[in-house]
Amino acid sequence: MVKHRSDKKIILNISPQTFVRANTNDRIFFRIPRDKLRPEGLKRLKRLEKYNEYKLDLSAEAKRVKFVMPEQGSHITFYVPVPKSWAKYKKKEKHLMLHDSTPDIDNFCKAMLDSLLAEDKYIADIHLTKKWVNAEQGYIEIIISTPTNHSKDTLI
Repeated sequence: MVKHRSDKKIILNISPQTFVRANTNDRIFFRIPRDKLRPEGLKRLKRLEKYNEYKLDLSAEAKRVKFVMPEQGSHITFYVPVPKSWAKYKKKEKHLMLHDSTPDIDNFCKAMLDSLLAEDKYIADIHLTKKWVNAEQGYIEIIISTPTNHSKDTLI
């Protein structure tokens, strides 16, 4: 049984974005002048640049609020803005409801961990939720629970 001494709530004021898988071949996009890239190459370059900018912005926001990713005991909720194209009634209806479509929650988590940690192998316990928010910008809420007592269940 785990008892929690205290919960600490942190808000990162940045709209969540998803992970972009990059490989060694993607380096070529940064060496070729933009005007020489084919449309699909330029699209890929812009996506990589946007993701790299997100990682820097998220890291800066975490430093601003003095947040360090704990190895265990965190519940992360990604608040994703509703699309601007949706009707007003749908935006109100979906506000704070569970986000039930793409992008996948694991891609939000990968992007966050990639931004905040050089190595995420030490993360052992993390709970994830994604919700809609009727706002121009989304945000990331982290609730950290500090365990105080670990007792092992005994087998009878």
